[in-house]
Amino acid sequence: MNSTENWLPNGSTLASQIHAAAVNGDKAALQKLIVGNPDFKDTEDQFGRTPLMYCVLADRLDCAEALLKAGANVNKADRGQRTALHLAAQKGNYRFMKLLLSRRANWMQKDLEEMTPLHLATRHKSAKCLALLLKFMAPGEVDTQDRNKQTALHWSAYYNHPEHVKLLIKHDSNIGIPDIEGKIPLHWAANNKDATAIHTVKCILEAAPTESLLNWQDYEGRTPLHFAVADGNKAVVDVLTLYEGCNITSYDNLFRTPLHWAALLGHAQIGHLLLERNKSGTIPSDSQGATPLHYAAQSNFAETVEVFLNHPSVKDDPDLEGRTAFMWAAGKGSDDVMRTMLRLKSDIDINISDKYGGTALHAAALSGHVSTVKLLLEYGAQVDALDVMKHTPLFRACEMGHREVIQTLIKGGARVDLVDQDGHSPLHWAALGGNADVCQILIQNQINPNVQDYAGRTPLQCAAYGGYINCMAVLMENKADPNIQDKEGRTALHWSCNNGYLDAVKLLLGYDSFPNHMETNEERYTPLDYALLGEHQEVIQYMLEHGALSIAAIQDIAASKIQAVYKGYKVRKAFQERKNLLMKHEQLRKDAETPNINSPLTLSDISSDLMTLEVLTSECTIVTPDITSGLILKIPNCHGIHLVKFDMHRPLMHVAAPAHTTCCCFFRTESGHSN
Repeated sequence: MNSTENWLPNGSTLASQIHAAAVNGDKAALQKLIVGNPDFKDTEDQFGRTPLMYCVLADRLDCAEALLKAGANVNKADRGQRTALHLAAQKGNYRFMKLLLSRRANWMQKDLEEMTPLHLATRHKSAKCLALLLKFMAPGEVDTQDRNKQTALHWSAYYNHPEHVKLLIKHDSNIGIPDIEGKIPLHWAANNKDATAIHTVKCILEAAPTESLLNWQDYEGRTPLHFAVADGNKAVVDVLTLYEGCNITSYDNLFRTPLHWAALLGHAQIGHLLLERNKSGTIPSDSQGATPLHYAAQSNFAETVEVFLNHPSVKDDPDLEGRTAFMWAAGKGSDDVMRTMLRLKSDIDINISDKYGGTALHAAALSGHVSTVKLLLEYGAQVDALDVMKHTPLFRACEMGHREVIQTLIKGGARVDLVDQDGHSPLHWAALGGNADVCQILIQNQINPNVQDYAGRTPLQCAAYGGYINCMAVLMENKADPNIQDKEGRTALHWSCNNGYLDAVKLLLGYDSFPNHMETNEERYTPLDYALLGEHQEVIQYMLEHGALSIAAIQDIAASKIQAVYKGYKVRKAFQERKNLLMKHEQLRKDAETPNINSPLTLSDISSDLMTLEVLTSECTIVTPDITSGLILKIPNCHGIHLVKFDMHRPLMHVAAPAHTTCCCFFRTESGHSN
């Protein structure tokens, strides 16, 4: 059986047969195929690989020689732009590399990653392939860079191959070329957890033990020492820090030193080594004002914290926010560190506050670390300490919904009746966070479910704002009133409608929330108006089904009612006026029929009934001919009787009336006599 048949799937072409012959090392079949079809010697498969490449991959040297003898293209590249020499270098196959180079293979050709065979040859522990390539290279070609701007020396340092490093440096490879991240080969050599990395580091440093090389910073400001510390490689840290010019307190772009990194990662021994070799005697802080002690404390590295605290240069200085390492530890629940600090530093102020007034207990309560809260209370922390917002630790625990912390604080004497600078109670904060269980705990501890803040808002309104129906249900089950209005007239229903929380709206209406409360401001919006403004269609529909009105609808209804009332008032007023006139007319008629010295004019004059006088004299016309120094009043017919009022201080007056009328006059002279 022909050996190539084992590699041929159904429907294979002749091209696949020649690849199979190359892989199987079937030189006879390969030669037969080439003789019959000379063009097949460089046939590509789906990956662009030629039979020669498969010979390299399968280590079929005889077949490769046959293909090359038949004229196969030694520099043909596959889809990844890799040639047979790339593949041989990647596999570390010295024999193939020697064969291909003897047939003028291009050692400078780059693949899609812009890597040459020299880059790939650094992967193997043996330096033979690397040395072979270097023999063919001209000066300067040794520092060819790939897509990441890395040379073969970068890769040799990365793979921790000191022999390769020596060989490349011997061929004048530049140890100070930065890659795309700004790293030089020394960075890659130091960035290795293997203790043997010290040999690679030494090879580079022996070539140029300069201060600039030791403290070279990549584009993030990190030196080789930063990387050695990060990997916890004490041996490399020891080698680097022994050099005179090594800067132990060098800052990266976040102003963190190798000491910060050692503390953050809990490398206690490395931290001790760095402290001992820190000639500056100061402990630097980073961009947040945090010292290495802060980072060790927050990560609960008690051993590292003890190392730092035992060094005379280390103190628990606050960061830029005024928070000490002890407070950082409390915020992260680092109980072991806190106990260590309390044991080693008797002068620690457990109630010290940051620039916002927060204490370690505030930090622990906010983060929900109940064991830390208990520890702090055990050491005498003030349970009702106020920050600048007038928040106690209980407020922060309520906001975040930490039940066990809340119960621990209340058991420790925390007051539930305090309010913050906005008048918010712990119950408000629990409702804002939607923490139904916390609301229940607080109510059980006698907090008023209808307590209002300085804006008049209740916890129910806070829960409604967030649509927290479980929280709302707990509050209303405990007599929270859904119809309480804040200082702007808004109810819980306003807030639920505003944010489109249909379930919250249903719940509130189920607890008899009035749907048409209006704001007290100029707009006078109702809950339905809020839903309309937010275009919450489902809420709008549900509210309308339950009798909700907009302010516009309410105003229309009110206007109609006012108009109806006003029309009725006008009708009643006109009727009353006409009734009064008719009654007066009737009285005048009766008085005219019954002669009496007391005429209507006189009676009205005596009673000073000015309104009646106005009616009686409304048709009078005054003329002023000068007759005996007096006035003449011409009085037209006024229902058959002519009346006038005379001033008693005037001289005697004459009244002239038409002949066809009857004039009934009564005069009072200055002496008081009537005529």
